[in-house]
Amino acid sequence: MYKKITLAFALITYAFSFSQNANLDREYFEVAYVKLPSKPILEDSKRTYASNKRAISISGFSRVKSNGTIDVNYTFNGTNIGNVDIIKTKHETKDKDGKVTSTSYTYAAHNTYSSSGSLSINNSVVLENSFEKTYSEKDDYVSSSFKSYKQAQDYYNNNRYNIKKTHSTKHQQNILSSINSSLNSTYGYVKSSTSNENFWILGTKKHPEYPKHMEAYETMKAAFSKMKYNESTADLKAELEPVIDYFNSLIPVYEGPKKKMKKMRYASYYNLAKIYYYLDMPEESKIFGQKLIDNDYDKSDGKNFIRISDNLLSKFKANETDNRHFEVVTEDLTNIEDEPEAEEESVSDNKLELVKAYLISKAGDTTLVDMETKDIKQIAYELRTVQYTTDGTPIGTEVKSAKGFNEVLFVDGTHYKNIAFKESSVKGDAVNAGQLLLGGSSEKLCKILYESEKLNLYLFNNEETVIFTPGSKKGKSTLSTGFVFGFKKNLIKLAEGCASLIEKAENKEFKNTPEDLIKFAKELASCE
Repeated sequence: MYKKITLAFALITYAFSFSQNANLDREYFEVAYVKLPSKPILEDSKRTYASNKRAISISGFSRVKSNGTIDVNYTFNGTNIGNVDIIKTKHETKDKDGKVTSTSYTYAAHNTYSSSGSLSINNSVVLENSFEKTYSEKDDYVSSSFKSYKQAQDYYNNNRYNIKKTHSTKHQQNILSSINSSLNSTYGYVKSSTSNENFWILGTKKHPEYPKHMEAYETMKAAFSKMKYNESTADLKAELEPVIDYFNSLIPVYEGPKKKMKKMRYASYYNLAKIYYYLDMPEESKIFGQKLIDNDYDKSDGKNFIRISDNLLSKFKANETDNRHFEVVTEDLTNIEDEPEAEEESVSDNKLELVKAYLISKAGDTTLVDMETKDIKQIAYELRTVQYTTDGTPIGTEVKSAKGFNEVLFVDGTHYKNIAFKESSVKGDAVNAGQLLLGGSSEKLCKILYESEKLNLYLFNNEETVIFTPGSKKGKSTLSTGFVFGFKKNLIKLAEGCASLIEKAENKEFKNTPEDLIKFAKELASCE
């Protein structure tokens, strides 16, 4: 009787041990191998390339001065700047009851920077693998916050060259990184190593297989740590045979549809698929990928093993090989020193930073010209256009009076018009430009802020807003004493016929800032 009870107890204990939770943990290991290209140059002697950009390289190839099997030509097309906007943000402080106790505003400059680069590839061995491609990068810029519209505007204007250079440099680095990645994926033999690969190993110490699972993992980890990108995996395979046998032996032990059983089979299938994949045995890895699918615990892992194994088989075929472990030689045969490359967006006294613009004369003639960005701040009074020799070399600037033009339209969309008005004061820049302002109205090129059938707004000298009502012969500066001291009265007069806008003006909902005046003009235009 005692023996029967003991045997029954043992069977119950054994059954209970199999029902223990089969929690699995990721355990990591190292691998090293050579990434195979999708469109290889099979003859080692023909693995040469030439490029006009030192930052471009192809792993496993020799760089030559010219006439490489792969010729790479790169052109950076420059960085374009969007229209800067000064965005106003409202900040409210509330008490514990939710009542607003104070309101404040901050201002920040917003802009967009976009760059592009062109790449042409000439493959002398496989002509159909030659191609051209354009790369692009784009960033939205937001400055720090400031307490006034003018502070934000001044900050941007004073730092716009460095801001542009920062974005341009970043864009060029990103484009070149994308180019190198694409070239090496297509043609290169890249040495790769990672310690981020994992096996699934039991994490429940009470499980009867936990000690052996951990022992198997330590064996696998030690074996793969010896893997070299340029050495055969034959010795590793022999070292891993006992582990392969162990995981195979577990599969029939843990049969049945229960989740705990599926998890144990899943760990074996997954680990075997991973071992075979990194031993360059993709056909065997596919077999266990399919078993993962059939096991119905995590089908996505099985599909992934089949996908990457098929991809590896495809690359084996293209490269006429059956492994990813061999010597890779990358060398420079140009015998020239790396000279610093000219930065396309560098800002210096000796390098022009140009923008294109259309000049529209009083007679209606249109001319496309180049202007230096540093000269745009004086555009109100004079235009300095870059002059070139017949071979395209800049030789200086031609100064033209701004009064001779009705409009200037920059290719980025920034638009200036000649507006007659009396400015509030004589600015230093105007004096430096050789202008003597003795009062009265005179024409000046002003940036268009907003135009409608009811009210137009322009910006003079980047700091003085000008109001111009259609049909008038001259505009009015919003910094003039008459406008500043009669601000509310002036807005009410401009809003004549629009009761809702008059009420807002009466309640002092608008301030004498470009942003609020644009808001006022937009509401006036939509008022019926």
